[in-house]
Amino acid sequence: MSILFSILTLYTWVLGAGIIFFLFHIARFYEKKFGELYQKEPSRQTHYPFFLVALAIFLISAARYAFFLRDFAGDFGGDLGFFIGGVILAWFAYHLQRMMTGGRE
Repeated sequence: MSILFSILTLYTWVLGAGIIFFLFHIARFYEKKFGELYQKEPSRQTHYPFFLVALAIFLISAARYAFFLRDFAGDFGGDLGFFIGGVILAWFAYHLQRMMTGGRE
């Protein structure tokens, strides 16, 4: 049962990592496009490398749960990693969304 839990944990987080990696590519595209269109505004950055930071934190936390624990709750290090990765991802995804929509409310 422990092996099945590890496989399912890694499978779901690999799918989530694919989505984060897709966001990374979108953010990189928009930063390049904004760089071409608005050369006088260098402050228009998506900070796309932070998507990879969030991705790495998520994968490390998922691997911690998959290989070292039998339950998907209760590990302070893993939970803290998921929280920090989620905050980073939410912050920069919101920033990217505002940039993509032109800052409209």
